[in-house]
Amino acid sequence: MKINCKRDRLIGILLAAMLLLGTDAYAQRMRVQGHVTNQQGKSIPNVNIIDPVTNERIEISDEDGRYSVLAERHGSLKYTCVGYEDKTVKVGGKQIINVVLKDAVIELDEVTVISKVKDKVVPEPTDIEIKGNYFHLKTRVPVPKEMFTSNRRLVLQPSIYDVTQKKRLLLRPVVFDGGTYNTTQQRMYDYNIEQDPLHEYIQVKTTSSRNGDIIAYHDSIYIEYLQHDYRADVHLAMENYRAIIYRDSFSIARGTVNPLRFLEYKFSAFNLTDEKYLPKPVMQLRDTKGEVNLTFVVGKADLDDKNPQNQVELNRLNQELHAIEMNPEASLKSFHITGVASPDGSYESNLRLAKLRTDKALDRILSQLDPETRKLLEVKSDASVASWKEVAELLRKDSRQDTADEITELIKRYGEKNYQLNRALKSKPFYKEVAAVYLPKLRKVQYTYGYSIFRSLTDEEIMQLYKKDPKELTRFEYYRMIATAKTPDEKERYCKEALELYDNFTYAANELAVLNIQKDTPDSKILEPFVSKSAPVELLSNQAIALLHEGKYTKADSVLTLLPEGVVADDLQAIVQAMAGYYDDAFEKVAATSPFNEVIMLLAMKKNKEAWEKASQLNTGSAREYYVKAIAANRMEKVGEALTYIEKALELDPSLLETARVDGDIIDLLPEEQKIKNDNTTKE
Repeated sequence: MKINCKRDRLIGILLAAMLLLGTDAYAQRMRVQGHVTNQQGKSIPNVNIIDPVTNERIEISDEDGRYSVLAERHGSLKYTCVGYEDKTVKVGGKQIINVVLKDAVIELDEVTVISKVKDKVVPEPTDIEIKGNYFHLKTRVPVPKEMFTSNRRLVLQPSIYDVTQKKRLLLRPVVFDGGTYNTTQQRMYDYNIEQDPLHEYIQVKTTSSRNGDIIAYHDSIYIEYLQHDYRADVHLAMENYRAIIYRDSFSIARGTVNPLRFLEYKFSAFNLTDEKYLPKPVMQLRDTKGEVNLTFVVGKADLDDKNPQNQVELNRLNQELHAIEMNPEASLKSFHITGVASPDGSYESNLRLAKLRTDKALDRILSQLDPETRKLLEVKSDASVASWKEVAELLRKDSRQDTADEITELIKRYGEKNYQLNRALKSKPFYKEVAAVYLPKLRKVQYTYGYSIFRSLTDEEIMQLYKKDPKELTRFEYYRMIATAKTPDEKERYCKEALELYDNFTYAANELAVLNIQKDTPDSKILEPFVSKSAPVELLSNQAIALLHEGKYTKADSVLTLLPEGVVADDLQAIVQAMAGYYDDAFEKVAATSPFNEVIMLLAMKKNKEAWEKASQLNTGSAREYYVKAIAANRMEKVGEALTYIEKALELDPSLLETARVDGDIIDLLPEEQKIKNDNTTKE
């Protein structure tokens, strides 16, 4: 049972497993919370909180050493952790219990471990290699023969620590058993080793006990946020049958090896070209008017057949009315006719003449319509007599100012005395010309017909409706708003509103994604709901660009694999493949984009000699170019040249120091004072 408890402590610190056991229904329970620290005040994660009565673990402390458990009000809690002395504390009704654990005395075969290399398990320093969104960690762990005997188990737990988010990501552990220890485990589990929680990670020592061992390690883990800072740690613990006898932690990689961070590319956004993704017009019911003018013979109700415009107007009217009548989307609603007589002669006679003209014209026109259509029409008719003021206005339009002024003076003199006014006008020399040229222009019948029709709104009407209530717009009308927007800000607002109102609005989503790419702020969340094998090429290409911008290279590659071969732009396909880690597939096309990118790809592929030869030929003198030359030189162990190049790079662009501090290819070239920030980030 004691061996099992020790193993549980080991699992707790290295695998961060949590096991919540049942509570005692008859015990009086209360919530107890607290913080576990060491004697230096540093938080201790993965501390086992154990019920001393049942000897079962009920909780483990989190990354910050915090814990929260239900405990018996008058009971006790036991705190155990690898490398620290066990401690039991009485609850005594206290809701907050903060615990300080003392470092355990570490012994090796009853001999205190001293600070010699042969008395420590020290993983070899390494780098975190980035390939796509995967961090690859490779290291070797020498195990001195003085430390490891046949009756021991060594557990290594590598992890990637996100310094930015203060979050630890566990990789595959290694369990290294001595032969005797493993045999004992087999017997304890009745030769069913799968009952051992660590069974799938066990390696059994097979080398001679006279020699030390080297454990080779390689694992990878998916990383979502490549822009964060990371380091690689290894936690170690060794136990025998009696106790945890050795515990240590190491940071084995303070930087990432990722030359592709300097790969140069820029993509334009893709607008949709397939019309099937454009919304279809949706017709709305709208009232519309038409108008026709006809002239008549002087003093009669008959149309002036000598005026060819009359026939043109009548033909047009008949065609329009017939088209409306035959159009299933349209419906005639009203017909309004107004007859106008000229002002010469008796007003009463002229008014009767105007009415007669109205009735006659109305019968002639409406006779062309279907009787059923006529039944539904609202018909109105009016008659009026034009005034001599209108005659004066016609004269002025023809620059006959003097004649117009004379008529105006006579109107002022006689007022509403039409008979005297007409007699005075007829006595004037100009009257004959006025009667022949201008009075006929006033003898007319005007028709106004109203009809309702389902039709697409004009862009102006759409804007009016939008100002009234945007929610009344159809998907097609929002498409027109987006397509005719005057500024990018307007277009962005319309796109967002359209997506809130209409689900699966592919056009609006893609246009919004295009706007974000053009502003250099791509957002993969916009198009994420639209990604599928049937999505348009442009949309999936824009999503790949957004994912590239966010450092989600593996997802970008997955998006492009949804498309048939040959439809994706070659440069986009190549860059995505390169950033996702498919160097061989992408090399030729990426290398062709620029000599600088060719060097970057060679460095990523670890073709260091060729990369150095190519880098030596770069001569633009940019800070990034000097930085990449420093990487190539350092890999070829040309330290002097590497130092010169990195100094020039930082002189030209001091902001590159932030990159250098986390760059496994460069960090060893920096003076100690420039590493300060990176050293501080290693503290949790």
